[in-house]
Amino acid sequence: MDYHKEIRQSYLGGFSILLIEGIFWILAGIIWDFVSFKIGILVIIISGTFFYPLSQLLQIILKRPKIRKENPLNLLFTQIGLLIPFSFPLIFLLAKENVNLFFPALTIIIGAHYLPFIYAYKLKTYWILATLLVVGGSLFGFIMTDNIHYCAYYTGSILLLFALINHYLIKKEISQNHSLTMLET
Repeated sequence: MDYHKEIRQSYLGGFSILLIEGIFWILAGIIWDFVSFKIGILVIIISGTFFYPLSQLLQIILKRPKIRKENPLNLLFTQIGLLIPFSFPLIFLLAKENVNLFFPALTIIIGAHYLPFIYAYKLKTYWILATLLVVGGSLFGFIMTDNIHYCAYYTGSILLLFALINHYLIKKEISQNHSLTMLET
């Protein structure tokens, strides 16, 4: 069994997690704009603890098959998931000096955290996603400092875009595999 293919097709290329994460990033930006930047930051921090469970719920709703326990990539995803909370001390150090750096710093970390997904899913789209997030976070942090709150909208939009792109690509792959299987029988 191709472990990467199993992960890729079961999770639809990360569709569920990218979709949920993108929605919460946009929600955090809206709250930053209309309520308070501190509450917007809290929304993204607190919601981050729910990304994985909510994505698993969406997997059930979408009736996606579960990954076999013997798939060694399961451990990789656990380790990748820990990268974000382990990065919070660095982000908080930056934000302590300048709160406007919170969203750009987190965007950069999120982008870097998606690099191992290139290997796990065997999807080149994660190269582009990671690059757009790291470059975007850097631009907001260094250049677009007057419009820093748009970083949450940018990050959320990029995540939503790649949720849709990966969903499309993997559904197409599944359809092609199904067609080939039907031809062989």
